[in-house]
Amino acid sequence: MNGASLTPRIPHLHALDGLRGLALLGVLLFHADGALPGGYLGVDLFFVLSGYLITSLLVREFSDTGRIDLYGFWVRRCRRLFPALLSLMPMIAIYGRFFAREQDLPALRNEALSSLAYVANWHAIFSQRSYWQLFASPSPLEHTWSLAIEEQFYVVWPLLAAFLLKRGGARAMLVLSLLLSLLSVGAMLLLFSPADTSRVYLGTDTRMVAVLLGSALGTLLPPGTSLPPARVKRLDVAGMVAACGLAVAWWRMRGTDAFLYRGGLWLTELAALVLIACAVMDRQSLVARALSLPPLVLLGTISYGVYLWHWPVNVLLSAERLPLHGLPLQALRFAVTFAIAGISYRFLEVPIRRHGVPFIRAHYALPAAVVVAVLLIVHSTDARAGVTTDARVRGRLLASLALAPPLPRYRVVVFGDSTANSIGWGLRALREPGVLVELLGKDGCSMVGGSCGSERWAEQARELHADATLVYLAGAFLNGFSVDGSWHAGCHADWDLQLEQAVGKRLRELTSTQTHIFIATAPYPLGHWDTPEYRARIDCINSTLRKAVATAPSVRLLDVQAQLCPQGTCTKTLPGAGPIRPDGVHFSIQGAATTAAWILEEMQRQKPEPPASTIAEPK
Repeated sequence: MNGASLTPRIPHLHALDGLRGLALLGVLLFHADGALPGGYLGVDLFFVLSGYLITSLLVREFSDTGRIDLYGFWVRRCRRLFPALLSLMPMIAIYGRFFAREQDLPALRNEALSSLAYVANWHAIFSQRSYWQLFASPSPLEHTWSLAIEEQFYVVWPLLAAFLLKRGGARAMLVLSLLLSLLSVGAMLLLFSPADTSRVYLGTDTRMVAVLLGSALGTLLPPGTSLPPARVKRLDVAGMVAACGLAVAWWRMRGTDAFLYRGGLWLTELAALVLIACAVMDRQSLVARALSLPPLVLLGTISYGVYLWHWPVNVLLSAERLPLHGLPLQALRFAVTFAIAGISYRFLEVPIRRHGVPFIRAHYALPAAVVVAVLLIVHSTDARAGVTTDARVRGRLLASLALAPPLPRYRVVVFGDSTANSIGWGLRALREPGVLVELLGKDGCSMVGGSCGSERWAEQARELHADATLVYLAGAFLNGFSVDGSWHAGCHADWDLQLEQAVGKRLRELTSTQTHIFIATAPYPLGHWDTPEYRARIDCINSTLRKAVATAPSVRLLDVQAQLCPQGTCTKTLPGAGPIRPDGVHFSIQGAATTAAWILEEMQRQKPEPPASTIAEPK
């Protein structure tokens, strides 16, 4: 990486740094337990801005030199991005070694390796992990999908630019940008399915439209362009309208809304283009002056490190590990993130970007660093290499129990979707003597779609020698399927019937396992999920669950809906425990405490007494 020219070819504008800081702020607030429901759209602002800046750089370089130095371009990108990513890997290794659950280690390893290869978005797609359940079972590398899309663009686009600029100039790049944008739009329209929005949200083919629209603007309006005062005023008005539109979208637009993939994303990307146009007017534009406010500029300056570190910090500093919640917890997370990002920027990113790798040739340093990172990840995510902190705690607990009289054992197996795991963690956190809780929920699954692995529930209950099974499907209101272009979900007769048949069949199979079987109703969702449509779906789903229970008389119903939402008004927070369901659907461990205690009490109360013949006579 040494020896590449780092001479800037376009003017540096503080307003663009501020725009980057604004995009990052949206993402940070979205990841702060969904404080800004549409803040994930800040990623699209990043995409548009990246396409704009990279294309502007390439066009200016060709204009100045008559060629594109591909090697120099890729070296600069590598210096800019790779050192900080590599510096994150030891922290991921520590997380895997001491904090991750043993069953999550294989997934963590694959996510880390795919992040290093900048294919994390495709790994997430092929592993069928729902991005929108990131709060339920968070991975510290969940956010690297966007870095992968940008890096894939950095690899391919300069090649196309070098070819097109020689033959048709900036106009040829403009035409190609617009043509590929249309193809990306078509891919999203073709591949979108309400049952799996993650495919089109994470796919390079479907999300490249944002980067390409930025590229198109880069061929028309390079940084530092000046406009007549009259046009600047009109552009300011357009910028204010665009800012207001983005504010509404960031506040209201949910990632699972069909409108997002039928035009919503593209509207926000067009608004981003307008803001970029205002920003490149520099001090002439009111919008540019607003974006040049020092806090936004500072945040934009260190945005890469903040983005890279904030989500791993959030996952590690969780409410389950710390005696904090709500605003104090978020403040701690922000403070730690900014401190790490500041250190990374000052002592790692800037020195390497300006001077290259010290003391050793980059041709040796980079492969060596990658090999070390891979070895760290592989070793730390190998369950055979050691035991995690949770396993150590269990070991000490078992050792202490070996000296005490044995306690009665009551093993509870929890089945369902990701919400089942979230309430299951609450059951575990009760630390009720003798109660063992096994979590077998499957993230993003649908009983109607047959993706919950429910055909093995009875077999798993037997293998685990379950005393009780709990089925919890509170995420079912988001499930559905498409028939001839019509979306069938809760309250549609066809979907309700299939849910009743699927659940009834699995409950009847569980009755053969001699376990105490419980199924819970779903509470109304909270926050931006709390809409009349979703409430109606919950009512229909609970009615359907009751019908399914009627086909298996030995199954008990636990009315979590009535417990959490009496008279239709849901309890949102608990004193001293914070939000019960931070993202509106999934329980936090602290927030689940009261509900989990009630569930366990009901399970103990409703379990049938053993036959008299099985009760041992006192000696």
